[in-house]
Amino acid sequence: MKDLFKQGKTMKKYIYHVLVLALGYGIGFAYNAKGILNASEGRGKQSQISNIPNEFSEKALIALMKELKIKYPEVALSQARLETGNFTSDIFKENHNLFGMKMAELRPTSAIGINRGHASYSNWKESVVDYALYQSYIISRLKNVSKDAYREHIQKYYSETSDYLARIDRVGVDKIDDVFKVKL
Repeated sequence: MKDLFKQGKTMKKYIYHVLVLALGYGIGFAYNAKGILNASEGRGKQSQISNIPNEFSEKALIALMKELKIKYPEVALSQARLETGNFTSDIFKENHNLFGMKMAELRPTSAIGINRGHASYSNWKESVVDYALYQSYIISRLKNVSKDAYREHIQKYYSETSDYLARIDRVGVDKIDDVFKVKL
């Protein structure tokens, strides 16, 4: 620990990073309480999420986002539509990757490997769990937690294109109510 402080890190910064990591892992274990696997156990096992079909559909995706309490679900749904070409891309079909996620290095993940440079999941539900873990990690680091701040973050750090927000807006959903009206 002394080496950390010799490198110029302050105690406050050290505590902050420890808390962020602890929160991230805590979120993973919270999902596990619902029967969803977290990054620290049994990669590749089948998720058991009640009342949500294993077969992918946009309705099932919306129901899972609701169950996982994903913030700004209209943004997440828009990202999924864009990143998968309306759920037709090879990355989605082969990797079960709904959000174009790369393999996480600094946060918990539910990914089981990498294929074609993208994270690979045992099923589509694990991709949604990983997005929830990603979102929780990012939101814990935002100074101002708001939809606009989250969108600004994904434009800067999630996307590799300068017009990402415009692109997700073109394929997106306008209101949160439109997303959560769907019933299975």
